[in-house]
Amino acid sequence: GGADSRILVWNDTTKEVEDAKREEAERNILMEQRLSNHLRFKEYEKALEIALELDKPRQALKVLSAIIESDVQKGESSMSTLRSHVKSWPVSRTAQVLRYCRDWNTRARNSHVAMLTVKAIVSSIPAQQLATADGVPELMAGILPYAERHFQRLDKLYTSSYLIDYTLLSMGNLDDNVAEDYSAWEANSKLVLPPSQVEGKTQVGGSVLVGKPKAVNNNKDDEEREDTDEVITVGESESSSSESDSDDE
Repeated sequence: GGADSRILVWNDTTKEVEDAKREEAERNILMEQRLSNHLRFKEYEKALEIALELDKPRQALKVLSAIIESDVQKGESSMSTLRSHVKSWPVSRTAQVLRYCRDWNTRARNSHVAMLTVKAIVSSIPAQQLATADGVPELMAGILPYAERHFQRLDKLYTSSYLIDYTLLSMGNLDDNVAEDYSAWEANSKLVLPPSQVEGKTQVGGSVLVGKPKAVNNNKDDEEREDTDEVITVGESESSSSESDSDDE
């Protein structure tokens, strides 16, 4: 009893709490076993729902990667199965998957699956519904910075691959169709300056002049000697600048 003349009766619920925890653990073990069975028999749709229900991001990433790969092998769109799942998800499940995508997108190796999942969500659910969902705008704001970095990285890799095309084009061993693609990229590229003609020689980007500069020397033999080697620079290079300075000396 207490000063307020009330009698408090305490019930021992230890057994009930332990039984509830034991039942929850047994349920999780059963669900994990079902998840493993679905993955083993390539039943990815059922495996995805179980992984999301158990709140296991790693297993969900594995299942989503398998779903995308399976659709590509069938010759279908990589998001066909994803879109069918997204349309059946409630808002809470959508926010859960976006939270996973935000974490996956911080690593380059998982960014492809994360971006495809985000694309499936934004292309299947109206923008107004996503904007009014609790927590979704904040999640999208967290995904955007890393997405921009990944796209910049891919753009640079794509740009660097054209160095081989430029070399083959200069050698005259590039097909007409590929040459047209290179010309289109060259006109629209934002990362590399288009080739320019400097003293009759080709320069691709950078600020270093093409060709070795003529050394100023009073020796008649050095003045008569001409270096006709052609140098093509791609981007700025500190080594090229240092070599040019050493030649001037």
